[in-house]
Amino acid sequence: MPVYRYCLLTLVCPLLLFWGCGSGENHQKEVVASGTIELTDGWARPGAKGMMSAVYLTIRNKTAYPDTLAGVSSDVAREAEVHESYKGENGMSAMRPAPDRVIKSGDNLYLQPGGLHIMLIKLKDDLAAGDSVNVLMEFRHSGARNVRLPVQAQR
Repeated sequence: MPVYRYCLLTLVCPLLLFWGCGSGENHQKEVVASGTIELTDGWARPGAKGMMSAVYLTIRNKTAYPDTLAGVSSDVAREAEVHESYKGENGMSAMRPAPDRVIKSGDNLYLQPGGLHIMLIKLKDDLAAGDSVNVLMEFRHSGARNVRLPVQAQR
């Protein structure tokens, strides 16, 4: 019996050591060391309860890899989506969902009036100038980023 235990330990211990070496911690440290996603210059429009508002900001990808804005949410609205403005067939401005926006390494994604933006749909309360909103942004590689933004009249 002692020989059996010795053989088992001889086989299992090296496997545990190698398994521990591949835990992924080094990869995570490389990602953190290579940069981050920065959220700057953000603001939200005022809006009435039950209606919509829009959020604008700049997303800077300072990581060493492309990342994807995969989703957004906010505690002030029942729904939140990334939208883009465009000219419809009749020449009128319109909006449509614009999910999964890829941001290349070193690039910026500008969410601004007349272009890409975050729509806050079915506001839970009025948003007035001077208030602030929390927006949670989900990135495919960098994970979740929360940002608190002021509510302002159009800049």
